[in-house]
Amino acid sequence: MEKENVINKIRKLLRLQFNAEKIGSTGEAYQAAKMVHKLLMEYNLSMSDIGGENEGASINMKESEDIVTNDKYGNHWKKALLHTIAVNNLCDVYTRTYNQKMFIIGAEDNVVIVREFYDYLLKVFRRLVIERFNEAQNEAMVNGQRYTEKGRNLFMRSYLEGVSVGLQQNYDSMKPTSDETALVVCHRDKIKEFLFQQNNYTMDKTKHRQRRREVLGEAYEQGQEDGRKVNLNKQLDNKKNEQLELDFR
Repeated sequence: MEKENVINKIRKLLRLQFNAEKIGSTGEAYQAAKMVHKLLMEYNLSMSDIGGENEGASINMKESEDIVTNDKYGNHWKKALLHTIAVNNLCDVYTRTYNQKMFIIGAEDNVVIVREFYDYLLKVFRRLVIERFNEAQNEAMVNGQRYTEKGRNLFMRSYLEGVSVGLQQNYDSMKPTSDETALVVCHRDKIKEFLFQQNNYTMDKTKHRQRRREVLGEAYEQGQEDGRKVNLNKQLDNKKNEQLELDFR
């Protein structure tokens, strides 16, 4: 596809997104934004390259609303999941020092995509971890054994902490092109510039260290496998979100 054709297609998608947002069609607006993001990545373009009605425009950086990561099975898995999705969609995640809540920074469309996919996968893996535990419990009972409440909690936490590791391996399996790498550098610079301008905030960047506490290897590996197999190109819409379908590759 020639560059001019790509630019024209992006312009049409931007108009579609704008009109969909005006009438409250969030699903259609999301799909348009996602396609714009994909084309920009694929052809190493930025919004300033689009021209026409967008001439002189620059990447519109924003931060998301605060995200609470407290969870019955610890907040590490939720933080790691959000971080993994964000960094692979040209965004970054930070933690506010004064309330420990997280937020996303990136181009406006990318922030929307990250938050949508994060919320979707939270629901999916919360459901799937119960299914995986029930399978393990049934297998244990066949052998005359049974998980205790403590064992159940360890299984749940171990599975959920494995998910983001597999998800990152999933992203890594799709090697970025040189154009995509250049675009990542561009967005990183924009994030730094945005943070420098927000000098009324005190924040420290979220760090993810290797876990040292006990994990159940089998459950962890199951979570890792499910994260590795989830379809990253899954088309999300409101209907599928309600059904919580997990699409594997």
